[in-house]
Amino acid sequence: MRSLLVLFLVPILVLATQPVRSVYAVVMTPEELATLSSTYEPDGVGKSDDDGNGFVRALKAPFKAISRIFGGGKKNDDGKLERISKKDLKKFESVPARTVTTTETSTDAKRGAIVTSGSDYSTFLNSGRERLNAGDFNAAITELSRAASLDPKSADAMNLLGVAYEGKGLRDRALQSFKAAIQADKNNPEYLNNYGFLLFKNNDFEEATKYLKRAAKISPNDARIWNNLGLAQCRRGKFDDAFESFVRAVGEFNGHVNIAAQLLAHGYAKDATRHLEQAQKMQPNSTDVLARLVRVYEMTGRVSDAETARRSIIALQTSADANK
Repeated sequence: MRSLLVLFLVPILVLATQPVRSVYAVVMTPEELATLSSTYEPDGVGKSDDDGNGFVRALKAPFKAISRIFGGGKKNDDGKLERISKKDLKKFESVPARTVTTTETSTDAKRGAIVTSGSDYSTFLNSGRERLNAGDFNAAITELSRAASLDPKSADAMNLLGVAYEGKGLRDRALQSFKAAIQADKNNPEYLNNYGFLLFKNNDFEEATKYLKRAAKISPNDARIWNNLGLAQCRRGKFDDAFESFVRAVGEFNGHVNIAAQLLAHGYAKDATRHLEQAQKMQPNSTDVLARLVRVYEMTGRVSDAETARRSIIALQTSADANK
């Protein structure tokens, strides 16, 4: 089982239990700049929410609640984040049931140990996965902690625990769990992506870049990893590298659009203009790109160019209406 992941940002794919099937472009609002998250759909593309492309391939069973993780976790009726209670935290810190052989049963039973079979690891793991699917992070942490106690080297259990802890707002524990998953399976690109993505969310952009690069090297066709890497590189000011990552994620046209959005967000309007002009050359009839050019031309004092782009939009819209 494998792990759980712009003014003009274009992306993407989502958690899937099968290989990536498609990439689709969506024009994002300024508020959605550089913030894309994932919801699980078994056969298709995901819906963006926030913070990159999220964790990849976390569950075998359909997992449709994961977008709540990146919105800050499960919320109560007042719309506020449901944080973990001290009682819950104490429970999570306790040592779950351990495996007991048949020869130990009677003695350990007297000491209060829970007798388990070899299949209990899978039972707890699957139960934890189901609780995650239901958005019940408390129960998920309990079940997955039991699975991890039965198999301390289980990368799957630690990865899912990372998701559950993050959903509960326990960022430090989530990071520890994802790091443990990597230590148990050093060359799993999905675990590397998950850890890198959470480092990105935690504003540790240099470390995020390191792990996302490793993930991309191992899985060079995963668009989600490349997109997350591009976002991390932008936050480090490595815009040329980020452009190449975006191209690997969503193609050259959308790569230009994505990097233009990031450059604008960091105050580099002239460089953003250059990329938008390249995108417009590739797709001259894209009213979306033209509309963005109108705004960036106006921002940089290129009034006549803005008016030319505006007229092109009107001509394209008029032509489209005439052909209906």
